[in-house]
Amino acid sequence: EREKDSPYRFAYFVLNDVRSRLYERIDRRVDLMVEQGLVDEVTALKTRGCTREMVSMQGLGYKEILDYLDGKNSLEEAVTILKGIPVICKRQLTWFRRERDVNWIQKEEFGYDEEKILQAMLVILKEKEIID
Repeated sequence: EREKDSPYRFAYFVLNDVRSRLYERIDRRVDLMVEQGLVDEVTALKTRGCTREMVSMQGLGYKEILDYLDGKNSLEEAVTILKGIPVICKRQLTWFRRERDVNWIQKEEFGYDEEKILQAMLVILKEKEIID
């Protein structure tokens, strides 16, 4: 599929950040997921007959919370495992690096200013004649 030319005019952007900030964001995201009811969501899915073998239950957080619900570990351990997901972050970055025509945007280079990032993206879109 990588070899095929797309019939569409598009630009592929990857917003990247320094690893330590990415990992901090992962930690905050995991805490927020738990606060917003991840355990209740997985419990409800399990009650409806969803099992860890289902593809839908392979998403980040589901397997870990299922282990908690099945008594294989504590909630604290499940959260710690989830926060250890930087390995997945690394895999995603590796995957993006293999993609062709990726426009990498290093957020740090723009001082984390979203307007500056947007302007840089617009410049790329104009250079590629995707927009006027």
